[in-house]
Amino acid sequence: MADNLRMGAFLPAARRRYAESLERVFGLFPVLAERRAQRAGSLSGGEQQMLAVGRALMSCPRLILLDEPSMGLAPVMVLRLFDLIQRVRAEGYTILVVEQNVRQVLKIVDRAYLLEVGRIRTEGAASALAQEDFVRKAYVGL
Repeated sequence: MADNLRMGAFLPAARRRYAESLERVFGLFPVLAERRAQRAGSLSGGEQQMLAVGRALMSCPRLILLDEPSMGLAPVMVLRLFDLIQRVRAEGYTILVVEQNVRQVLKIVDRAYLLEVGRIRTEGAASALAQEDFVRKAYVGL
């Protein structure tokens, strides 16, 4: 698993900051520090997602793209994943999330774009979208 994190620091600038980045990743995801010698394929789905985000952080990015990060995860792991996204965001990273779990994603983002059949149906502040009737009925289930 440690090799996966090392691969994230492949750029020369990231290699110079490897130790600092590794410490930051292990601070955000203590379970990865505990399992650094374990094979990545033997991690749970949620832990593999943490590893993927950790690997991305190792490259010292300005933007992190997450495509359907909760897909295939157990409900409890989905909650942990969104908590981890919030923690990464609190570190000052800009994150773009493509996600079908509208209920959870609207809780953690500043701005949202809702797509229907490949077109933007509506956009705006997440807090405002969460209050719109058609969003609540169609996407949030309320």
